[in-house]
Amino acid sequence: MELVNFNRFQEKMETGLNHLLKEDFLNRLLQKDFTLWKDQDQEITNRLGWLESPLRMQDFLADYQKESQKLEEEGIKHVVLLGMGGSSLAPKTISDLLPAPGGRQLTMLDSTCPEEILKVAHLTDKQAGETMFVVSSKSGTTTETLCFLNFFYARQKEILGLKAGRYFVAITDPGTSLEKIARSLGFRKIIPGFPEVGGRFSALSPFGLFPVGLLGLDLEKFLTPAVKSYLHLKSGDYHHAGLRLGLALGKLAGEGVNKLTLLLPSGWKSFGRWLEQLIAESTGKEGRGVVPVVETMPVSAENYSQDRVFVLYRSGEQVDVFQAERKQRASEHHPLIHITCQEEELAEHFYAWEVATAVIGHFLGLNPFDQPDVELTKIKTKKLLKTGLADRPAEDFKQTNQEATLSELVSFLTDSRRSADYFSLLCFLPPEPNLEVALDNFSRLITEKTGRPCLWNYGPAYLHSTGQLFKGDAGRGKFIGLYYSEAPTVKIPDLPESPAPAPSFNQLFQAQALADLQALKEKNRDVLFLKLSASPVKEIFQLSELIRE
Repeated sequence: MELVNFNRFQEKMETGLNHLLKEDFLNRLLQKDFTLWKDQDQEITNRLGWLESPLRMQDFLADYQKESQKLEEEGIKHVVLLGMGGSSLAPKTISDLLPAPGGRQLTMLDSTCPEEILKVAHLTDKQAGETMFVVSSKSGTTTETLCFLNFFYARQKEILGLKAGRYFVAITDPGTSLEKIARSLGFRKIIPGFPEVGGRFSALSPFGLFPVGLLGLDLEKFLTPAVKSYLHLKSGDYHHAGLRLGLALGKLAGEGVNKLTLLLPSGWKSFGRWLEQLIAESTGKEGRGVVPVVETMPVSAENYSQDRVFVLYRSGEQVDVFQAERKQRASEHHPLIHITCQEEELAEHFYAWEVATAVIGHFLGLNPFDQPDVELTKIKTKKLLKTGLADRPAEDFKQTNQEATLSELVSFLTDSRRSADYFSLLCFLPPEPNLEVALDNFSRLITEKTGRPCLWNYGPAYLHSTGQLFKGDAGRGKFIGLYYSEAPTVKIPDLPESPAPAPSFNQLFQAQALADLQALKEKNRDVLFLKLSASPVKEIFQLSELIRE
């Protein structure tokens, strides 16, 4: 790890290191001393189990390998992971960067968008009897995950009959309602999570490793770098990568340099999403926060604001020309952390960033293990579904086919009376690759127009990630909601022990968008929600042209 352009922060860095040494930070971290963050132990000590996860997981790897071998013998070719946030982002990252040796595929579903549900249903209907569903929820009560379970179990039962339960596995903490449902439906297996490990810190726990173990990944080899990182931390060495990262980013954030811009190799976007959740949900509270920006397109150097710090990842020997251009533009005037990582070292980097996040929380004086503002949108979603408002026309959504709306968008971006530290696109849209290109381009143009970073992510996935930051930081973000769904009604059936949390995915999807609009307004955030009137890809490119002009 190399630090570039840190000269002006050198004194702060030295002061920070001396502080960690004086506080005996490393020893107290390993002893799980909650006073490193707060005076009261509220959701701290019981969330520090991730520290030993790499070592503790060794006892489970042989069982996971046996399960993978059984799937191979039974002709299972496809694993579908049903889960949100911390229950799904790490397995997705691992499977993207380390393809399974036997060619078994992982599909992750973390969207309630009806079009996406139907797409996965079409795929799994054709592969019934060859697909294993992994239902993953730490709490066992995650609304989206329970909806996925009801829908896909009922669908598979129609095809496979009473043996459908053999093609479902649950990962959940002991004693949850999901465990009870899984037993009643005859699930093949129930994998217990570690109760003392929070969702976004669960990459190296059963939530992160069991799904990719089913793909045939050599988990012992995968985990070895993380075990070495844990032992390095335990040795008391303050040069540990996680401590150095946390020291640098924590001290910079305290100086207002808190826009953590990630320059990642092509193909590493899922790692960016995992890191985005870890940083945003851990630090975005109590009027503070580090804002993670996953940047995929280069921005003119003059449009990089002075509150940016860059982390550049390089993988392998091959030079990414696009990435090299971004590095050159960023490193001229901004602090930059240069990290080299081979895909085989991914587990070590999961662990280092978890340590870094704990250190950042210490320097910012906040608890990085809770998420106090996440519940607000969940409560409002349930209320909308209960009162039936979710299926009514959304009056708060502005129609993009109206000229007044387009003028309002331009004013929203450029209004100097209420300037923004950053922008974010909240995309309640059907996920697809072409749309992601359009959104990357739209975000880049907003940055070029305003000089402020612009994030984007799909809804409802961001509610389990950056949603905490958006409602818990200092309130200087501005938010543009984008909503579109024209799918036929996709009903959610009731199951024994599992009544449907919503009548349909259509109603749930719209209710979540409306609920977060209400939650952001309640938190006095600047928000403009647009309802797209045609193809999302086409309309996003049209909006981009409007911004460009």
